[in-house]
Amino acid sequence: MGNDIPTIVEELYRHFVTPPNPDFWPNYFQSNPIQGHGLWAFYQDLQLGMQITGACLENL
Repeated sequence: MGNDIPTIVEELYRHFVTPPNPDFWPNYFQSNPIQGHGLWAFYQDLQLGMQITGACLENL
């Protein structure tokens, strides 16, 4: 796998990755916006992955 990012990844990123919003972060990350937003984005990605997995399992 090279360093090129597939177009679909860019499209999904623009759709799912939101601007930083401190209201979504735990209180202990309020002073560290990079980690706060990273944690929020990671959590959203896990939820999306679980939804995709669930949808795939329904079709078995």
